[in-house]
Amino acid sequence: MASLLLSATAFLPSPAPPAFRLRPPAGRCTPAVLRMSTDDAGKDKPKPGAKVPDAITQTDNSAKRQQNAQLRAKLANADEPEAVRQMRLKREAEEAAAEAAAVEDAKKRAKEGNFVSGQANREAKLVEAYEAAGGKKGQAGGGEMEEAPPRDIRETFRKMQGSERRKRVDEEELLHQSLVDSPPVADCGDAIAAFLNSNLKEELGKIAVRYNKELAELFGKRNSFQNGAYAIPEASVITIDNKGMALSLRIIETGFFGNSKESTDTIRVDFPQPCNDADAVKGALIDMLRGCGLVRATAKVLKMDGVGSKGWSIPNNLFLNEIPCRSVIREWFYRDACDAVQVALLDDQLMNETRGRIRIECVPPEINPEMDTFRVGTMLELVRELALRIAVVMEKRVKICIQGPLGEGFFTGTPLMLSGMRPVLEGMDWKSRPGEMYEGLLVEDTVNRRTGEVFNLGNPEGRVSFGEVGADSCADEDEVFIVIAPQSMTGASVFEPLASMVQAAKGRPFLCINPRLKDKPSSGAVMQVGGRAQRIEFANSFRDIFHFRLLYKGSTFMFPITGALRYNMANSPFWTVFKREAWTDDEGKEQEHYEPKAVYEKEPTSVQITEALSSSKD
Repeated sequence: MASLLLSATAFLPSPAPPAFRLRPPAGRCTPAVLRMSTDDAGKDKPKPGAKVPDAITQTDNSAKRQQNAQLRAKLANADEPEAVRQMRLKREAEEAAAEAAAVEDAKKRAKEGNFVSGQANREAKLVEAYEAAGGKKGQAGGGEMEEAPPRDIRETFRKMQGSERRKRVDEEELLHQSLVDSPPVADCGDAIAAFLNSNLKEELGKIAVRYNKELAELFGKRNSFQNGAYAIPEASVITIDNKGMALSLRIIETGFFGNSKESTDTIRVDFPQPCNDADAVKGALIDMLRGCGLVRATAKVLKMDGVGSKGWSIPNNLFLNEIPCRSVIREWFYRDACDAVQVALLDDQLMNETRGRIRIECVPPEINPEMDTFRVGTMLELVRELALRIAVVMEKRVKICIQGPLGEGFFTGTPLMLSGMRPVLEGMDWKSRPGEMYEGLLVEDTVNRRTGEVFNLGNPEGRVSFGEVGADSCADEDEVFIVIAPQSMTGASVFEPLASMVQAAKGRPFLCINPRLKDKPSSGAVMQVGGRAQRIEFANSFRDIFHFRLLYKGSTFMFPITGALRYNMANSPFWTVFKREAWTDDEGKEQEHYEPKAVYEKEPTSVQITEALSSSKD
């Protein structure tokens, strides 16, 4: 019965609102203006039953309270259990007390004019929070605010990426990582022998069988009738010099009926070529292990403690998925690439074999043209450092070229990453103005493209000039050419202008940075079957002199990084696969380390990379 009365009264019309109201303030009123009034100007007290706004929220709920009172009156006449009746009476008493207190508080505040609105209350809380954070009292909300220090957007991004939880890279390690410091074999022979005897005894036995001609013939004869009849399970180094090493072999001979006999023998194994220092010995051992199919063991030789240079390694705590990288990390990449270019340009044999065509592939997320994290500034900083190394250190004239628009008619365009790069390149700070470090370095005038003003006069005797990809850009006085990220686009191929420019260079050094020369088949017989073999041959004619590529899990996105592939003909003439290992130290800081897993003579395939990263053996 009670529920029926409740549902029926829900449709009763609300009573007409009384005449009493809150006068709305004009504009933004001060607390003194917020007073209660009636239609009769001379009366201060409200009439009985008048509307009273809530003291806290300033909402008019008088009609709702009257409707609840009518409902309670009807429920009081109905039959209800005693327990329900007691609960109702208690609730009504609490509501009545709260309503009376609210009415009295509203009257008092309205009469005194000290009511605080919701907005003013929020502003007061903001002022208190500002003062608690160290701000000066009285400057928040009213007077002039204290000027905040300028924020560095790079630091903001690093905080968003969690860089505060990561251990900083060791700048000293970055500075000296590429240093070639390889002692002669006479000074480190004992250390190399001790390492091999401790870690690669089984592998030394296989090296002895493969690279000692007499032992190889004996091994083949003894095992021709019964496989395993003549086995060399391990060997150890006795002495080592610049031509080879003397090995002590442990030999096990097994008879037809299973009886075995163990003996020892001493042989000498020569290196493929004479070695004058520790790095050369490590290279020879790596080649011999690769020849035996022991690719995993090559990484152990590469990271031999305390022997040879560290140029093969990748510094710890780079965290290359932070964009932008810290300047010291970018400078390490620049130095590493510059070393490779300098060594390549000084290698006459390499220049003759490749007809001057060399290539750099350096694609951390910041300068990877296939990622949306590509930064034009980082790419041009790398190009500037390369140009300065060639022009200032090697004293050669270099021309930097960026491809222009491709296509025909309405379908003419430039790849997105190269669009607008030429003006930025010319307007960079080359330190070539009068009185600066490289005064007179640039050949062309530097012009402000917005005003047309020449703010740096060119020097015809300078060593750095700019141009577009094409045969017309090859001048007789140019000695080295640098082309930034040449690439085809849908509907147009870069092969024709790039190939004509290479032809016009006539064997002079021609360096491509991050080229993308694969076909993008398009309509109109563009980059289709016709001429594809010629384009592939042209792309393969460039020789890698530097390669750094991050390895990802299942995609080209910048996270998670599973490893890296690195090659540098200056300080690491091996294609090395690294696996990224991450951990948290005792201080709660995240750290990372790139552990070498395999070393290859040529660029490894995707299958070889996967096998190197997935193998559980050390």
